[in-house]
Amino acid sequence: MAIKISLAEAPQEIDAVLKLRHTVFSEEEELFSATPDLRVMDRFDTFSTSKNLIAVSDGEVIGSMRLTLDSGAGIPADEYYDFRRLLPDDARILNCGMYCVTKPYRGAKIAIGLNLMASYFGVSHDVTHVVAPINPAIAKLVGRIGFKPVDEIQYDPAHGVEFLPMVLDINELTDYFLTFAENNRLYNFIGSYECLFFAEGEHVVRAGETGDAAFVIIEGDADVVTPDNNQHIARIGPGEVFGELALLTDDVRSADIVAASDIRVMRLPKEAFLEHLRNHPDHAMNMLKSIGGRMKNMLKAGA
Repeated sequence: MAIKISLAEAPQEIDAVLKLRHTVFSEEEELFSATPDLRVMDRFDTFSTSKNLIAVSDGEVIGSMRLTLDSGAGIPADEYYDFRRLLPDDARILNCGMYCVTKPYRGAKIAIGLNLMASYFGVSHDVTHVVAPINPAIAKLVGRIGFKPVDEIQYDPAHGVEFLPMVLDINELTDYFLTFAENNRLYNFIGSYECLFFAEGEHVVRAGETGDAAFVIIEGDADVVTPDNNQHIARIGPGEVFGELALLTDDVRSADIVAASDIRVMRLPKEAFLEHLRNHPDHAMNMLKSIGGRMKNMLKAGA
């Protein structure tokens, strides 16, 4: 089943994040005391500089990570450790924290997905350094991204937890995460922060569905297939947009798009997508050429 990773925007999504933290930190891990309202939050959740990435499966928020850009009001990491003494004076800092995934979904897939999107968020906001008080249990995982420990394991009496202070210099982001972040910035021309992960063979879109978004492939390949006779029309890859025809015609989708490999795509919401085309006629012209090529292949397939 597809996993969607995006920024929590709606109130119910943010509330689901707070409840997920309680499930993971208070109930499953017993790191924090239970709260009467079954939510875990702090003052940084009220800051406009804080955003929450969420991983959603079948409509349920199953994972989350808080991203806080530095400001005059500080970042959550300041309450754990003095990271600033280790960074250049002109560092642009992002703090990652409150990472949680509920037990049934723990594993590399969700963790890597959240960290890929966090990398994109950091690169797109011109961050130079990412700091985090890391749960020692996941230190090896974040080390794969490029984080490095800057001290021994510490104990925070205020929160009653052990942590490993770790720092990522964006220039040392490992190739896999840097490539994903740079491809997102290159291909994702409307700055969407909604990424979907599909396994090989899964349908990304189906013919007959109402189109409410277009998509751009960031990694992997997909096949365009006719719905009636399962005829292969084209293979599309990184940087290519699909699903746009239904938005331009206000009609249902005309073909199936099936993942030809494990694939990552960014969702481009309809109104933002159409507004972008109105303001960038060069992109609109390239898209019309792409649509024309696919229509030509579809006619050949039906001949």
